[in-house]
Amino acid sequence: MKKELLLATALASTLGAAGIAEAASATFSGHNRTGVEGENNDSSSTDSVAAKQLNNFNVSISETTDGGVKIATGFSLTDEGGAESDASGLTLTFTDGSSLQLIEAGSASGAHAVTVPSGGGEQGIANTSANNSAGGLDVGTGSDAVGFDYATAADAFGIDGFSANLSASFNSDVAATSGATGTATLENSYAVGVTYKTTAGDSTVTIGAGYNQADYNSQTATKDAAAYHVGATVVTGDLTVGAGYSDGDWLGSDEQVNGSYAAAGAKYVSGDITFNVGMSAGDGIDETFGTNATSSEDSVDTVSASVDYVIASGVTGTVGYSGTDAKDEGTDDAAHSGTAWYIGATVSF
Repeated sequence: MKKELLLATALASTLGAAGIAEAASATFSGHNRTGVEGENNDSSSTDSVAAKQLNNFNVSISETTDGGVKIATGFSLTDEGGAESDASGLTLTFTDGSSLQLIEAGSASGAHAVTVPSGGGEQGIANTSANNSAGGLDVGTGSDAVGFDYATAADAFGIDGFSANLSASFNSDVAATSGATGTATLENSYAVGVTYKTTAGDSTVTIGAGYNQADYNSQTATKDAAAYHVGATVVTGDLTVGAGYSDGDWLGSDEQVNGSYAAAGAKYVSGDITFNVGMSAGDGIDETFGTNATSSEDSVDTVSASVDYVIASGVTGTVGYSGTDAKDEGTDDAAHSGTAWYIGATVSF
């Protein structure tokens, strides 16, 4: 549950000075996720079991001008076990419902990737860095922190249920040009994303799509990033089904990749219990910068399922399972394939 932070009072009492502007309103929220995960890699005859302790604490700060424009920002004190502070950008929400996000705005394409149901929990077999398969619908949606993302209001352009985003980022003035063996640095990116939501009988249908193009400064790479995605979810009563697909080119730390990703899943809510199932298939052909794509394909195929149970207000227990089949350069990767399970609880505030 979010709680109001009386920052104005605290600031005034701390500074004890007249003429200091009042502080903006702020709220905080977060969770602590604790459980046990077990893994059984195909390359091993024994299971490994380990504790999973993850936490998240977010602070949101906002205020509204006399003209009705909302100004919002925020930061994370911790993020899923990390200790670093993660500041967000600045978002202006106008009186017509449209918004403009500045600094770390992200990609308009990624913002419209549909959420395909899949198994929850903190289980999973870790991948190897040599495997460059696509890992989600938002693959190739990189952007620099210096940029913007403009989002239309709901029912944009007079179309019920339609919304769109347009984003761009710019880094060409500060990105050092990489040499023949240097790491590519993202310079400029441009993206667009759209979502259309409508009803069909007793069902609510949501369709999302996006395209992202990014330029890199590598002297040896023969391609830049260009990727698209499309997906849809259908909600009928307590049942949600969804599917999505993405495809394109992107650059890694020292390789250029062409690949695709597909996912499908379903979620069913019955009182305090939620059932999730999902599958995904990602692939990619990776080559060193400047090399034609002639290698065999990397791939990661995953199936997952979970059951969530609301134990009390803000407390949810989860039992999850996943199975992973990985191939690196077309060869079975037993060390990064196998099954995993998770039992734990999430306490949110």
